Amino acid sequence: MTSTYLLMVNNGQRIEFSRNELRGLDYLRPLETLLIDLTADKTLDRLAAAGQATPEQVEAARTKVDADFAALAAVDAQVGSDLRTTGANLNANILPATLAKNWHTWESGRHDPGTDDAFHSQLVTDVRTLISYVGVTSNLVLDPELSPYHIADALAVRAPAIIDHTRSVGDTVDGLVADGRVTLPDRTGVAATVATLTSDADGLQEDLFTIFQDGGGSAEARAVQNALGPLLTSTYLDVANLGTMITQDFVQAAQLQLSRPALSHAVDQAIGAVSALSTALSQREGVMLQARIDMDSMGRQLALAAVLAVLAVTVLLVVWQSRRITTDVGTVSRVAASLAGGDLTGRARVRSRDEIGVMATAFNGMAEQLQQMVEEQQRAERTLRSERDFVDAVLEIAGSLVLVIDKDGRIVRFNRACELTTGYAADDVVGKLCWELFLLPEDRPCIEEQFDDLQPSKFPHNFECPWLTKAGEQRRIAWSNTALVDESAAVTHVIATGIDVTAQRAAEAALREAKERFQKAFDHASIGMCLVDIDGRFTQVNRALCEMLGRPEDELLALRIADVTHPDDLSATVATVAVAKDGYSAPHRLEKRYLRSDGRTVWAQVTVCTIHSENGESPYFVTQVEDVTERREAEARLVRQALHDPLTGLPNRTLLMDRLRQVLARADRHPELTAVLFIDLDGFKDVNDSLGHDVGDEVLTEVGRRLQDNIRPLDTVARLGGDEFVVLCQDLATEQNVVEISERLAGVLSEPVVVGTFEVVVTASVGIALANGHNPAPEDLLREADAAMYGAKTRGKNRCEIFDAGLQERAVDRIAIASALRQGLRDDRFVLHFQPVVDMDTGDTVAVESLVRLDDPDRGLLAPDTFIQVAEDSGLIVPIGTSVLEQACRQLVTWRKTGAAPAGLRTAVNLSARQANRPDLAATIERALAETGLEPSGLTLELTETVLMEADAATLRQLERIRELGVGLGIDDFGTGYSSLTYLKRLPVSFVKIDRSFVAGLVTDPSDREIVTAVIRLGQALGLTTIAEGVEEPAQFEMLRALGCDQAQGYLLGRPKPGPPGDIAALRTLRTAVS
Repeated sequence: MTSTYLLMVNNGQRIEFSRNELRGLDYLRPLETLLIDLTADKTLDRLAAAGQATPEQVEAARTKVDADFAALAAVDAQVGSDLRTTGANLNANILPATLAKNWHTWESGRHDPGTDDAFHSQLVTDVRTLISYVGVTSNLVLDPELSPYHIADALAVRAPAIIDHTRSVGDTVDGLVADGRVTLPDRTGVAATVATLTSDADGLQEDLFTIFQDGGGSAEARAVQNALGPLLTSTYLDVANLGTMITQDFVQAAQLQLSRPALSHAVDQAIGAVSALSTALSQREGVMLQARIDMDSMGRQLALAAVLAVLAVTVLLVVWQSRRITTDVGTVSRVAASLAGGDLTGRARVRSRDEIGVMATAFNGMAEQLQQMVEEQQRAERTLRSERDFVDAVLEIAGSLVLVIDKDGRIVRFNRACELTTGYAADDVVGKLCWELFLLPEDRPCIEEQFDDLQPSKFPHNFECPWLTKAGEQRRIAWSNTALVDESAAVTHVIATGIDVTAQRAAEAALREAKERFQKAFDHASIGMCLVDIDGRFTQVNRALCEMLGRPEDELLALRIADVTHPDDLSATVATVAVAKDGYSAPHRLEKRYLRSDGRTVWAQVTVCTIHSENGESPYFVTQVEDVTERREAEARLVRQALHDPLTGLPNRTLLMDRLRQVLARADRHPELTAVLFIDLDGFKDVNDSLGHDVGDEVLTEVGRRLQDNIRPLDTVARLGGDEFVVLCQDLATEQNVVEISERLAGVLSEPVVVGTFEVVVTASVGIALANGHNPAPEDLLREADAAMYGAKTRGKNRCEIFDAGLQERAVDRIAIASALRQGLRDDRFVLHFQPVVDMDTGDTVAVESLVRLDDPDRGLLAPDTFIQVAEDSGLIVPIGTSVLEQACRQLVTWRKTGAAPAGLRTAVNLSARQANRPDLAATIERALAETGLEPSGLTLELTETVLMEADAATLRQLERIRELGVGLGIDDFGTGYSSLTYLKRLPVSFVKIDRSFVAGLVTDPSDREIVTAVIRLGQALGLTTIAEGVEEPAQFEMLRALGCDQAQGYLLGRPKPGPPGDIAALRTLRTAVS
């Protein structure tokens, strides 16, 4: 019976534990929505301050936050008291009402960008703190079962951290990109935040993997994995993609290439994925908890059914026994009633010789003696009455419960304290069996047995038991029983003195439960935890800490914190202990290094809380130790990646400029000659085009090694990108030293490089810029060296050139052209000239090639060869190309509407390498067609052979998408590059253009004629249209037609001009010849 009762009690406790977790889930849902909307409002406030968000957008965001606080207030009113989120339990700063009040106060006040950001950051921190608090008070993160615990960890710890860090890094990077000034500390800080975000995503993934493994291979486990697995994958990939985007396009990029809309979209997508996963996890947690409640409720019902069955059997036995003894008991009862009425002559006569017969005989003897005792009793009553009055007075004013029970267990005395405790009046209980009134059914048999065998030797007797009050409540009473004995040493009464210890036992139980929960959390925590005394000695450690430090528990307990702390971090640890000794009890956080038993170093995030004892004992420390070694190593790798070239391992532009700045600053104080050598490899492009990028990379790696091996230790070699290297030399004596160094490096680089079966030879053009006694800007010095390098290339390559004013003028000219290009974009000064493309069979104009010109107000109309290279180098080729595309499409539509061009005429536009490699190329073309109204078949795009050969998978997918739109694609200047015929067969092109250099020698040079013939035959074999460029003589035209060339263009057929293609005399002649 007792075990059944304990089972029912345990089931009840488990049910209430699970119900409290369900309340926590209800509370966490509006909190997560509030966290997401708060971070979004923070972003909008920042954008609004910069004029990049409208007041309506800001108002809509704040309306959502108001609704979130209203939802939080509603759920707090329902379950707040159960989760201890009231002012009596919670820090005032994170009370839900306080958070809402702070929000509304800020919302209605005046705003300043600096204080607004700090307010949002603090509010987000407070909301995350409240989430963690509710996770504990609702028992979610204390659940003893593995799957619910890891789901709760994902909901209360990992998901809020990812949401906060995702929005934070997005805001930081967007602000830096918008500002346009990014320093090395900025990149390093962003890299560290990305590493933290990645660590959060790994922790979330680890939680869910643990859940999947916990279920084994059951059908339910597979269903959980099928439901949550895709959401986890989507969330992890979205967070990883965001980190990759920021790392590649911001942290590692020499020039900022990050698209702010793409960044904003990636941040929103990552947060949306986390929100969707959190919703699914919350639903799964609710289903698991409800299932556990249903199971425990069923167990409790089964236990209750067992108790009722036992009780029914007991009642049947009692009824049977009572019927057997009813007759004899009735006889004794009637005689006893007569005796009670004052007739002392009555005797009980029964036939049975069992216990009833013995009782009747004893009763008759008692009746005989009773008459003799009456007179003596009357005399004693008067004395007893006075003594009883005194005892009554003492008992009534006693603070303890005093209960007098006769030997049969009936209540004789019941003092005032008993009345106040139980709610019964003394008259209601005197004469009744004490256990029937006050004891639980399962406790009654034990007390009855004790009263059946009352022995003086068993007293005094101290014990504790629950008592039932009149209202049905249980009170815990500690009793001290003493026996009253008669002359024969037989117990006649039991005097029970009791103290109500209900409140004390409840407090002790709560304390034990709290200690058990803490111990479970301590022992099973996924991070290291320990208790440390004021002298720095370990007093308790968990398994995670032992594994982290590679030491068994007994070894750690014999050590001090100082014994496992890295010497360089010991002072910080001592400072933390000193602050705690001064009475500071708030959590203290620091990062430090620990020493493992194998000698390795472990980086850890340490959180220390000081616990001050109320009984005067020395304080101690509760310490959490989270292993962040991987994060620190990732940060170091990111910093190195941000400052070094990934191919050669040499410093990149960022690190070079930092060192150059330091050298120039030092040279300003100690004048010495400083030189910057700008090295560009001659012929490297041919190596790449002919032998492939793998061989090119091997050559670049060897060049970097040779440069590094042939400079002084104090000098720096850096790779800027491509085949450009820079050597920074400091503390030089004369210019001759610089020349000697340059010539030595050029000689080393000219030696053959063996890569596999290939022997590659490249040379170097070296530009030199000097600083001596003055302090030029690092950018200026590098620019001068770049200009000198271009001078070396102009003068024949494979030489050294020291910067002079003439080189400066050419550099300035390039800058002027770049400026003119930018101005031309702003003022719409790019115009198109159109050259006809003629069908060689019919002589009809089938297309026009759109050729760009710059109408410069100072220089007049500039041809492409004067500015295209500058446009490529500066990146302006992309907006210029977009403008050309739109103009060409628009002009063709206008000609068709006015009848200046036939309906079937196409316009051809050249695409640069930068345009072809952009991820938005297809979208740009679709937009141009949609805005101008040109059908896709009216547009053809021309790309160089090299661009197509070097295109990666993403670029090829873009080109395939463009071809599916109906836009024509072709290869320009075919034959001047390096093509793989197998690769060419798979390219989405419909025509090839024979380079003008081969057409020029077509009539006079047999080798050129053979090349043109081969290209035409190749085009016919692959089903491609062949177009000859640079046709300037009729003989060339006739020979091309005879060879089977499909189309041609050149000065013979029409020069480029602004208007539509007309009827040219030469074209009429050719038509006549054709016909």
